[in-house]
Amino acid sequence: MENINQLESGFKITNLILMECNFKREANVTFNNPDTKQELNVDVNVNVSGNIIVVSEQVDFKQIFNEIVEFSASIKMVGVFEKFGEAASDLEEFGQVNGAAIIFPYIREQLTNISSKAGLGLIILPPANFTKKK
Repeated sequence: MENINQLESGFKITNLILMECNFKREANVTFNNPDTKQELNVDVNVNVSGNIIVVSEQVDFKQIFNEIVEFSASIKMVGVFEKFGEAASDLEEFGQVNGAAIIFPYIREQLTNISSKAGLGLIILPPANFTKKK
């Protein structure tokens, strides 16, 4: 494996921060009913300053049955990336696609842990394709 210090150009993540995590559930949750609805919203914001790319990603997830939100989660993480060398990439696009894709598994893991501790079983979000969100 090549040492990052030997690479001539590219991006590296310098920090990953859990900024916010909210979870709420009702006492009675419906399992295995085809009428339950699950909603997922992913919001990505990118701020570029010089060679620093700050990517803020928020995932909102909820399950609804008979118009009642049985449980909901909102998780926000921020990743700080640094461009080094002559990496040929639009920094805004890097944040929207690659940065968001790097952060998303950490948010998925947070939701899986919370749902397990809340007695909901494991909620495992599917991988997301951020190239289609451009």
